[in-house]
Amino acid sequence: MRFAVLALAALLGACAPAPLRPVPELEVSRRFGLVVPDGVLLARGEEGPVEVTEFRFPPDSPYRPYSLEELGERLRAQLEARGFALRCRTYNALPLFGGPQYTARLARGAEGVGIFLRPLPQPDAYRVEVAPADPNPPLGCPAR
Repeated sequence: MRFAVLALAALLGACAPAPLRPVPELEVSRRFGLVVPDGVLLARGEEGPVEVTEFRFPPDSPYRPYSLEELGERLRAQLEARGFALRCRTYNALPLFGGPQYTARLARGAEGVGIFLRPLPQPDAYRVEVAPADPNPPLGCPAR
C-alpha cells in the first residue's frame, strides 16, 4: 500500500505544470499598438510615416508562425480587436510578382492603416511595415 501511495505521488508530481515565464513582446508599431510575442528585434526605423521593423523568432519559440499569412492574420486580428475593420487583403505566397508578401488595409471611421509583411532571407525572420493609409483603398489593395 505504501508503494502505491508513493507511486501515485510521483505520478502526480510529474504532471505538475511547467513554471510559467513571461513572454516578451516586441512592439512593431507604436502608433497602432501592434506587438509580436517572443519576437527578437533585428532593426527598427521610420521611412516618413511608415514604421519599419525587422525581427525574428527564436528557433524554439512556440509563437513562430507556420506561414507568412498566419503572421499577417495575427497582426490583423490585433487591429480588429481595437475596432478596425478589414477593407482589403492580399497574399502572394509565390516568389513571382514580388512575393512572398502579405498586405492588409483596415479602417476605423476616417482612420486607415496598412500592413505590408514579407519574409527576410534568414529563417523565421520578417520585415513588417505599418503606416497610416486612406480608409478607402483602391481595388489593388496597396499597403499605403
